[in-house]
Amino acid sequence: MPLPSTKSELLENLKLAYIKLDSEFDLINSENERQQRIEGNVSCCDIVSYQVGWAKLLIGWELQESEGKTPEMPAKGFKWNQLGDLAQSFYDKNSKKSLSQLRVEFRDSYQQLITWIESLTEQELFEPHQRKWTGDKWAIVKWIQINSIAPYYSARTKVRRWKKENEI
Repeated sequence: MPLPSTKSELLENLKLAYIKLDSEFDLINSENERQQRIEGNVSCCDIVSYQVGWAKLLIGWELQESEGKTPEMPAKGFKWNQLGDLAQSFYDKNSKKSLSQLRVEFRDSYQQLITWIESLTEQELFEPHQRKWTGDKWAIVKWIQINSIAPYYSARTKVRRWKKENEI
């Protein structure tokens, strides 16, 4: 999936990816929402928890830098080679929440991403070296793409496959 080249294209891609993924959960009932039968042995609730977790990390990195702090990346207590453990921490944290509760958090995190993106200039979004937390190679747009838009599409594919295989 190519990177968007304008803020409006980024916002539209994020909106479309969010709507497509979120709508996959419209007809999921409570008996199916925690079935860990989706590729990777995850449930619908886990899928949403993961999306919410990464959105919060993205926004958190930005907030920490704006406060003059150095963000702990990817998250406090985790290294980049522990992303599976980080994902599990998202699932564990949200293990008592229903899919409907998690979808509200997903909508809220999506809205926070939109608000954040809208607050950024084209330069901040598309040129490297605009933030310390982005490193030397990637612009903010790349971080947004790989931590929201791309995973939304990937998750949607997995959920659709699971629904089809289980006639849901």
